[in-house]
Amino acid sequence: FIGVEWATEIEYFFPDVQTTIIDALPRCLGPLPDSAAEYCSSYMHAVGIKEFYDCKYDAKSDEFWQKIELPKKADVEYICIGVKASNYFMPPEVLSDKGPGGGGWIHFNRYMQVTKK
Repeated sequence: FIGVEWATEIEYFFPDVQTTIIDALPRCLGPLPDSAAEYCSSYMHAVGIKEFYDCKYDAKSDEFWQKIELPKKADVEYICIGVKASNYFMPPEVLSDKGPGGGGWIHFNRYMQVTKK
């Protein structure tokens, strides 16, 4: 999600910047519904953002740069790999039993202080 958001924001605010997005997954927006991925992909195509999927990032490989149509490499790279919320280190008494994704959300108060259930 973050890569799509970042690429579209760069394109919107800096329209002269050529932007390319790659992902190892077969399409953008991973687990979101197909309609969301199709919408985003259509938008990115319409504004000139190049997309490459089923593509592993390998900056040291000339073949990689050829595949994403940047034979002279990129001027600047922004890499967002494996972003995931993690709460495995929190004690169970501060995590919800229910909620999106089956629970495990951190309880907190209005001051953003972690609280017990």
